[in-house]
Amino acid sequence: MTEQPALRISNVVYGRQIVGNRVKYLVDPRRGGVEKAVPETVVLKRWRRRHLNGYIFSGTRLSSTLWRAIHLAFPWDAKTISGLGLNEIQQTIERTRAALGEHHFRLPSAKALHELLFVVGPGRLASLISRHTAPGHIGHFGTPDLFLYAINQATGMPCMPRFVEVKRPGEKVSDDQQAEIKFLRDLGLPTKVFRLIERA
Repeated sequence: MTEQPALRISNVVYGRQIVGNRVKYLVDPRRGGVEKAVPETVVLKRWRRRHLNGYIFSGTRLSSTLWRAIHLAFPWDAKTISGLGLNEIQQTIERTRAALGEHHFRLPSAKALHELLFVVGPGRLASLISRHTAPGHIGHFGTPDLFLYAINQATGMPCMPRFVEVKRPGEKVSDDQQAEIKFLRDLGLPTKVFRLIERA
């Protein structure tokens, strides 16, 4: 497979702690502070703290039902959805919140969704919605944990996009996740598995 762009953040984690059925680690890659989080949030916070002149790093966690949730909240053609402004997206999310909740669907914030739709574009969005709403795909998930990106401060536009599946040491990448990663890559969307390394 084509080499995917690096995140340029540390994948080394410390302070392993079991909380319920989840594992938490220190967010700081140098073992500083006391803030701990689940693996996906650790990676998201480290990405957001990246520094590069002219860019602001951002991102969001994604639900496994992301593309079906978009289809339910925005039941229009992909070109129309991709062209929505931030206010229109916010109003639609608020208007459809109850319907999304009934199906246990979740969408990211309006701002993050606006950036995601810009990066994906209408053609790829149509392919993703078609894939995830097909009768044979119901019950199959695999959507990566995170959508990471940066904002170019000169243009205000999102850039450096990455879809990221976060894995703990030894954690298996499921068949559904492998299929989804391949599908996203085939669409030309940078997608990778980011595996954490535990240190005592």
